[in-house]
This record gives sequence, C-alpha cells and structure tokens, in this order.
Amino acid sequence: MSIQEDYIERVYAGVLGKLIGVYLGRPFEGWTYERIMKELGPIEYYVHEKLGDPLVVTDDDVAGTFTFLRALEDHGLSPDLTSEDIGKTWLNYLVEKRSVLWWGGNGNSSEHTAWLNLKNGIPAPDSGSIAVNGLTVAEQIGAQIFIDGWALVAPGKPLLAAKFAKKAGSVSHDGESVYAAILWAAMEAEAFISAERRPLTKPWFVANTTGLPNS
Repeated sequence: MSIQEDYIERVYAGVLGKLIGVYLGRPFEGWTYERIMKELGPIEYYVHEKLGDPLVVTDDDVAGTFTFLRALEDHGLSPDLTSEDIGKTWLNYLVEKRSVLWWGGNGNSSEHTAWLNLKNGIPAPDSGSIAVNGLTVAEQIGAQIFIDGWALVAPGKPLLAAKFAKKAGSVSHDGESVYAAILWAAMEAEAFISAERRPLTKPWFVANTTGLPNS
C-alpha cells in the first residue's frame, strides 16, 4: 500500500489530538466523578485556567510515546523490530529520575521497574513480564498510553501496528495492558483508511492478533 498524499497532515492531526488529550485532561487526572462534579461541574471551559495550572508542561505520556519510536531509527526500519531492540532504546535515552517518566520506584511504577530490570541485565520482554514483576505492576495502564506512535508509523496496516504495539508494550508491561495497547494501535492504524467508525469485533481481533510474537 502506498503512503497517502495527506499522510503528514494525518500524523500531525494524530499528534495534535494526543497533545490536546494529555494537556487538557492533565489538571484533573485521577479525580473521581464526584470530585469533578463538586469542584468543576460540567466541563465546558479550560480547567487549567480555573485551577491556575499551566497548560503545556513536560509529561511522560507525550515523552514516552515519541521517545520509544527512536528504536526504528536506531535498529532499522523493519517490521521485525524486537522488544529487546526497544528495550535497548529505553536504556539509550532514559536517564533515571531525570528523563520525563514516572520514576515511582521499583514495584510501584511499571516503567521504573522495567527500566531497573533492563539496567540490571534483564532484557525485554522479560523486563515487563508478569513472571518477573507480578500481575499488579505488569498490568498498569502505561502500555496503551505510549502506543500511539506505533500506529502512526503503520498507516492502514493494523496488523503491523498491533505487532509493534505488542513488542513495545512488552518492554514494561504484560497481560491485559499489552492487549489494550494492541487494540488501540490497530484501531488507530485502521483509521488511516477507514471512513467509518467500524468496531474491531472480538472474533476479528482474536483471529488476527493471536500468536503475535512477544520478542
């Protein structure tokens, strides 16, 4: 499939959507519905202005999304990119407690735990596995948060996006978190060629993503 003429514009729109979602939602991230309604009410305004917060700040949701993609430049533009390759990219570009990431501690932050594993010689995908880190840490939400970029480099190729998503997500996560990353990446890649919002039904998803390699 040839690249669409408006590919750059579509990627720009995807990145812009990512930034809007992160920056506009960040001031009340983690709030309960009850707290939102009590303190903010129906949100038809810019929350950061009401709370006195800056709009644009460094954020791991953005930094991780676009830093981990450097694996393609560092290890070759290949569909055979491995989790281990992407893990090496983590080590090449992330500086503990200085780079933009949630450095929440070993056994608390999935990403920090995975980075420490990589640093200590445990390669990906073991670095993010349930077997090494336990279910609670491995199934945090980070895998799907960092996944958008892999869809943007696989326009109209949901299976390739899913393959990248599984390999990238498995550096720091496992289980349901990685399944969510695969699903989101596939939908975003499909959006390049689909003019309608067509759900990726469970039979399609299972049939086409079962057996994707971990490494």
